[in-house]
Amino acid sequence: MEFTFFLAAFIVLCIGAAIFAWRAAEKRRKALEAFAADHGLAFDPDPDPTLIDRFSGMAPFDRGSDRRVSNRIHGRRGEVDWELFDYRYTTGSGKNRRTHHFGVVVACVPLLFPRMTLRAEGLFDKVASLVGYDDINFESHEFSSRYHVSGADRKRCYDLIHPRMIEFLMTLPRYHWQFDGNRIVIHLAGSQHPQTMADIMSAIGGFLERIPDYVRKDIGFRPANA
Repeated sequence: MEFTFFLAAFIVLCIGAAIFAWRAAEKRRKALEAFAADHGLAFDPDPDPTLIDRFSGMAPFDRGSDRRVSNRIHGRRGEVDWELFDYRYTTGSGKNRRTHHFGVVVACVPLLFPRMTLRAEGLFDKVASLVGYDDINFESHEFSSRYHVSGADRKRCYDLIHPRMIEFLMTLPRYHWQFDGNRIVIHLAGSQHPQTMADIMSAIGGFLERIPDYVRKDIGFRPANA
């Protein structure tokens, strides 16, 4: 009798947890749909899974298995084609199986960036620099301590991360920026609130506004109506 009671209680708890998770997901889906409408963008809760193939070799799309994308928001605003979506992948197996969730914002722009990454400077990076694996450093020691910057074309990285850009980046959270071709990609761990996604879009817009004209010319900038 006692075992039956605990089994029934366990089943009820599992059902309750499943209902709670479903309601939370549905509430978030509606919030994202409203966010898309407010920004003149389209919303697709179940996008084509091959969407992530476009970002092969970029974090966090280069790790794990059972990779899935959902809640895609997309469309053009000004000269930027936006892609915002939830992404997840799994690692391990059995009891060690773990699912990792991310919010991703992608801006496709009429520029051709060199491959470049800006991310939070970590302890491992500081240790690596002592044995010769150094990143790109800047005159601002505070910025270089805050961000790990890497890229094959150092000159172009310096052209993009100029003093005024550094001042701007220092006002932002330490997002994980990736530049490659015409794409800027920022991802954050966990399911993100729509306002956080809006803040990232604003950060990317601010970055684009601060790219000098001579750099725009050099990396292939063309007005959208040209």
